[in-house]
Amino acid sequence: MDMAPIPEDAEMAARTVTLPHETLQTCRHGRNILIAIDHGPDSRRAFEWALFNLVRMADTIHLVHVLPANLNQDDASVIMQATEVLFDKLQKEAYEVAMVKTERHIIEGDPGKVLSHESARLEPAAVVMGCRGRSLVKSMLLGSVSEYCTRHCLCPVIIVPHKGTRRYA
Repeated sequence: MDMAPIPEDAEMAARTVTLPHETLQTCRHGRNILIAIDHGPDSRRAFEWALFNLVRMADTIHLVHVLPANLNQDDASVIMQATEVLFDKLQKEAYEVAMVKTERHIIEGDPGKVLSHESARLEPAAVVMGCRGRSLVKSMLLGSVSEYCTRHCLCPVIIVPHKGTRRYA
C-alpha cells in the first residue's frame, strides 16, 4: 500500500466538519447556550456538565437567574448581590475551562415562563438546567420548571439529573 502525502488543501478540507443541523453562521460565530442558574447544587452540576460536554470555544453561555416576583426590595437586593458574586465565579470558570464568553441575565418572574421566553428571544442551541430529583408523580402534580420548559421551549432542553441518579437524561 502506497502512502502518498496528502496535499495541504485536502488536509484542511478533511478537518472541517459541519453537522447537518448547523448553519454556516453557527459554525463561524458559535452558538448560544442558555443555562438556568440558581444557588443550589443542581444548577451548579448542570453548569459543569454543560462546560465539559456541550460548550465549544466560539459559543456564548447565557447564565439566567430568575428572581421570584413576590420578593420585597431588601430580599431582592440581597439575592441579586449573591447572584452577581455567583455569576463572577461561573464566568471566570467558563473562561478558564472552555474559553467561552458569558452573558448574565437576572430576570424577575415565574421561572418556567421566563426561561421559555428567554429561549425564544436568544434562540439557543440548548437550554441546560438541573433537576432537584423529584419523582415523576410529584413533578407532574406539583409542577416543575424543567417539565414546563420541556413543553414550552422551542429548542432542546437538557436536564442534568440530581446527583443521586446514575444516568444523564
